[in-house]
Amino acid sequence: MSVEVSNLWKSLCADVFSNADEEFLKVFRGPGGANGRLAAWDPLDRSMRFFKFLLYTTAQRQPDRFFSLYRKLGKVDVGGPVSITLRGCDINIDYFLSVEEFLFLDSTFDLTNVRSVVEIGAGFGRTCHALLRLCDAGRLERYVIVDLPEVLELSRRFLSLVVPDQYQKIQFIDAVEGDWRGLSVDLAINIDSFQEMPTRTIDAYMNGLVAKSRFFYVKNPIGKYDPLSIGLSGNDPHKMQDVFTLGYCRDVIDIFDDVALAEARPRYIEAYRPARDWRLVADRAMELFPYYHHALYTSC
Repeated sequence: MSVEVSNLWKSLCADVFSNADEEFLKVFRGPGGANGRLAAWDPLDRSMRFFKFLLYTTAQRQPDRFFSLYRKLGKVDVGGPVSITLRGCDINIDYFLSVEEFLFLDSTFDLTNVRSVVEIGAGFGRTCHALLRLCDAGRLERYVIVDLPEVLELSRRFLSLVVPDQYQKIQFIDAVEGDWRGLSVDLAINIDSFQEMPTRTIDAYMNGLVAKSRFFYVKNPIGKYDPLSIGLSGNDPHKMQDVFTLGYCRDVIDIFDDVALAEARPRYIEAYRPARDWRLVADRAMELFPYYHHALYTSC
């Protein structure tokens, strides 16, 4: 009795597996290689499959409180984000990160004493949205966003949709032209934007804004990485060179090597300490992307 072969595998055998010679054996398990049609998916899969599995499996590990907090956020689908569904929550990566950040802060100091916040580089405003919704009984009285004017327009419009009842608490200050120096608040925040700034710009924020706060929370990468290590090629070398000059942590490290990550973390903690007399309250590696690191400092 003959075995029927699908048209799919007739084509693969003819086009991909017809010549398993020595050269084929050297490369068939590499990115774009033939093994993507056998026992594993290709590392350069063009779909959202790996992204959604990463988000889903990481969300599965979260405690009950994570899901309780996520539900309190309310409207999280503005902008059409990619999401997965778990325990009745449509979870997207932006607000997964926001809840993770809130849990870190809430576990390390008393957020009920925080009445005012300034965030340097808030993007579309997810952190502002999360803190206004998750801080108990609306204790947060003032949230200042310092950002580039074009991005401020996005965060203004976005936050007016997701926190209309607390929108009056938010102040938007132009990072280039605005008067943000010397602003005094309880908590200063920077998430994933100091890494994209010249060091002199970070210094200006540290001296003119962070220094006036009681607490400083930072979550940024602990180093740079070679684009080729994640399959990125063909980048404009001039633009890439600029990237490697930005932020306080500019050492190129293997972000998939636990020893390299462990060695880089102390340098990161010291680099982002606002001043010698500021004390590190707590720090922790980010779960989803371990080359990012949470750190909370206090001047008290």
